[in-house]
This record gives sequence, C-alpha cells and structure tokens, in this order.
Amino acid sequence: MTPQAGGRTHLGLLALGRCAIGAAALTRPVTALRATGVDRVTAENTAWAARLLGGRDLALGTGLLHALARRHPTDGWVWAGILTDAVDATVLSTAAARRQISPAAGALAALLGAGAVAWAAPALTRPAAGPTDPDTDTDTD
Repeated sequence: MTPQAGGRTHLGLLALGRCAIGAAALTRPVTALRATGVDRVTAENTAWAARLLGGRDLALGTGLLHALARRHPTDGWVWAGILTDAVDATVLSTAAARRQISPAAGALAALLGAGAVAWAAPALTRPAAGPTDPDTDTDTD
C-alpha cells in the first residue's frame, strides 16, 4: 500500500528518514561530510558542523514523530523541514558552483533537497482529514 500524500504514514516515513539522516551525521560526521566530496582533513576539522546539522535533523524528525503520536498539528514541523532542506540544497549547490565541494556532490545535494521538499509538500496541501481515516493526519492548520 502506498502512503497517502500528507497522511500519517507518509509523514511518519518522512520523520523516520530525517531521524536516520540526523543520527548518521551525529554518529559518523566525517563519513557524512566525505559523502559530499569534502576531503578527509577538512571533514575531520569540520565534523562538529555535521554534528550540528545531524542534531537539527534528529530534532525535526523526533518533533514530527511526537506530533504524529500525540495527534498534534504537524504543519510547523513540516514547514521547518522544508525550509531546512531548501537551505541545505541551496548552500551545497552554491558550494559546488564555487568548487568548494565536488560538482557531483552539489548536484546530488540539490536533487536530495528537492526530493525531500517534494515528499513533504503534499502534507501542507492536503484536505482536512476525516475522523475515520487512520492514515490521514487530523490537524487542519
């Protein structure tokens, strides 16, 4: 069964993905940075930045999971994720254009950021949920 766009399962998958990425950046920051094309020495010297971003993503994912579990409004969490993904994609694309990271890494970051935004956006455009649909989020703001 495909998750309904904007439904609880869809948002849960989004939150779990963000938690996984955040946990990976927190626990393996050098590996995460190397995946963007950063050289080993720079990655080791800036691992703290990857941990910051990992903590941010883990917090956003956990917040969305908590809101889903409590049936609280999720739009704020979704918007925060969309904005951070858009900023990440822009910053990494700019870094690639300036040859601060590899062009391939910049293109991958742009695609991943755009994909994350595209995955999250339907949650903000969904119709109001019905009380009998267990896969649909019940917030209406």
